[in-house]
Amino acid sequence: MVPTKRLGAAINYGLGAVFILLGVLQSLTFNMYHIYSHMADFSPLLIITELMKISAYLVIPLAVFLHHKTSRDILKLCFPIIALLSFSCIGEYSSMVKTALNSPNTNNLDPVTLEIYDSINLFMPRSAIFAMFALTDFILLSLAILVFLEDGLSKNDCKSLLYYPIYILCCLPLNIFAEIAPLLSEPVLKFTIFENFSFWHFLMFALLIFFTLLAYFILRKKDAEKQVFYLRAMSVILMIHFASKDSMLIGDGYNIYNIVLSAIPLFICDIGKFIVLLAMWTRKKVFFDMGFFVHAVGALTVFFYMGKDQNFGPVFCYSFLYFTSTHLLLFMLSVLPVMLGLTSFHLKDCIIPAAYYACVIVVATATSVAITNLSATWATPAGQHLSELLYLNFAFTQICPIPLEFPTFLNAKIGLCEVNFVYVVSLYLSYLGLFIAFYLFQFGVGKAVKAIKEKRA
Repeated sequence: MVPTKRLGAAINYGLGAVFILLGVLQSLTFNMYHIYSHMADFSPLLIITELMKISAYLVIPLAVFLHHKTSRDILKLCFPIIALLSFSCIGEYSSMVKTALNSPNTNNLDPVTLEIYDSINLFMPRSAIFAMFALTDFILLSLAILVFLEDGLSKNDCKSLLYYPIYILCCLPLNIFAEIAPLLSEPVLKFTIFENFSFWHFLMFALLIFFTLLAYFILRKKDAEKQVFYLRAMSVILMIHFASKDSMLIGDGYNIYNIVLSAIPLFICDIGKFIVLLAMWTRKKVFFDMGFFVHAVGALTVFFYMGKDQNFGPVFCYSFLYFTSTHLLLFMLSVLPVMLGLTSFHLKDCIIPAAYYACVIVVATATSVAITNLSATWATPAGQHLSELLYLNFAFTQICPIPLEFPTFLNAKIGLCEVNFVYVVSLYLSYLGLFIAFYLFQFGVGKAVKAIKEKRA
C-alpha cells in the first residue's frame, strides 16, 4: 500500500472508530431513541434523518473496516445529504427535555425514586449532547466524501441503493412499534400480553430454532470469507440494538429497569454480546469457545425466566422485541461458527470458558452488592431516600430466578447486603452443568447427522 493510501486508510479507520464511540456515548442519553416512542412530538425530518443515522452504525463498519462495496456506495451516495439534513435538526434534537409527561412510568415508580434515578440517568450535559450530535454529522459527511474520492463514481453504484432499505430495517428502532397499542381493541391487546409458557413463549422457541437453521442452510452454501462477513454484520446489528437499550432505560424504561447503572454489562447475556462481537472480528478461538460453551446456553436458558416476574407487556412493545431479537442473535452467533466449521469445540476446550464464567460470577456478585449498598446513600435535594434498595442482580447473583430455598450457613453480611454463598456456588455449578449438557447434546446431534449422511452416501 502506497503511503498516501495508508494515510487515507488510517484517517478512515480513525474517523469510523470515533463515529462508533460517539454513538455509544449518545446511547447513554435518552435523546437517541426517545424520538421513536413519541414520534408525534417531533418533526418528520428529524425522525427520518435520525433513522438513517442509526443505520450508519451498520454501514460504516462494513464500508470502512471491511471495504464492502455495497456499503461504500450507500455511504458515498446517501450520507452527504443525510448528514446535512441531520445537522439542520440539531436544535430540535438537543433541546429535548425528559419530563414526567413525555416519559411514561411503566414500572409505577414513586416520585422520589424517579427523581433520584433521573439525577443519575441525566448525567450527560446538554452541551455535550449538542457537540456529539454535530460531530457525528461532520464525521458522516467527511467519510462519505473520502470514500467518494477513493472509489470515484460509476453508473453501477446506484444499484447498491436498492439494498439500503435492508440496512434501515436491520437497525430499525424497536420502540417504534409502541404506536401499535392505541390502535388495538382491549381483547386483542390482552391476547398480545406476554407470559411464561403461553403461545408467545413457545413461538419464541420455534423462531429461535427456525432462524438458526435458516441462517445455517443459507450460509453453508457460501465460502468461509462470506460466512464471516455476514456473521460480522449480524454482530454489529446485535450491538446496535444492545446500545438502544441504554437510551430506553433512561427515557421510558426497559423491562423492570429504569436506571442506567443496569446497563453495566454484567448480565451474562450482555457480556455475551461483546464476546461474540470479539469472536467475529478477531476470529480468536478463545472467544468462539466462550460464546459456544457459555453464551449459547445463557441465551437459551433466560427464555425460561420471562413473564410473570418481569414487565415485558405486549409482544410488540420494546422490552419484548428487544429481549427476543437480541437473545436470538446472541444464540445464533454463539452456535453458527461451530455449525459452519469456522471453529471447533471439544470437551477439553471448556476449561477457559468455565474459568471465565467463574470470574463473571465473582465480579457480578461484587458489583451487585456494591451498587445495592451505594443506593442507600442516594437522596433527593430534600433529603428523601429510596423506598427500597436497588438490587440489580447481575448474572442472577443476588436473587434466584426460580423459587428455591438455599441453606444459610455460608451467608455473609457485606454492608447492607447478605450474600448467600451456597446459592452463588450452586448457581455457578448449575450453569456449568447446563453448559456441559448442551455441548454433549450438540455433539450427539452432530454425530447422528454425520452417520445419516454417511449411510445415505
